[in-house]
Amino acid sequence: MVFKMTRLVFFSFSFLFFFYLVWPFEPKSISDFYPLPQSIKSNLSGDTIEVPNISAYFSDNYRGFVTKYYRNQFQYMTKFPFPPIVLNHPPEYAFDYIKDQTHSTYLEEYVYPWRGRLFVNGLEPLDEKTKEPRYKGATKFEVGDMFYETKVTLRYYPTPVWARVVVWLGVNLIFLLLFSFTKDLIFTKR
Repeated sequence: MVFKMTRLVFFSFSFLFFFYLVWPFEPKSISDFYPLPQSIKSNLSGDTIEVPNISAYFSDNYRGFVTKYYRNQFQYMTKFPFPPIVLNHPPEYAFDYIKDQTHSTYLEEYVYPWRGRLFVNGLEPLDEKTKEPRYKGATKFEVGDMFYETKVTLRYYPTPVWARVVVWLGVNLIFLLLFSFTKDLIFTKR
């Protein structure tokens, strides 16, 4: 009886995990994400097509608004009833996750494990409340004849479905091997 229940639980979790991995709703590229409201898209070198799945915006929106906006957008696009996992990274990691020579004051990652990751990098040279420079030489961003207080850079890392299926097969194989090695220890009568 316990053996049958264990098998039922394993197959139920395996099915749910597979369903999670092949769930069809997701952004395919960075262009699926809406632009930041009240912003202008950056056309600086490295912010457009030079680096895959990257997009940048000049704006007057600060971290609180930007991170909530893209976290909610990522969840909405995947149509999951639960939000993505939020990870805060040190700003210096922007060189690795966004692109080389990316300046940063914050870096957040939104991730649905094994499905995709969205990095939101912000550069805020001025303090949000006092408008005082955060570091020496900090000024507003001049784009054309307009001035903006922040720059937000997004980088999306999608995961192909075939890779997710390989992960699912690998996880199932490991569990089946572990189960076959330990079933005699667990289910033997004493």
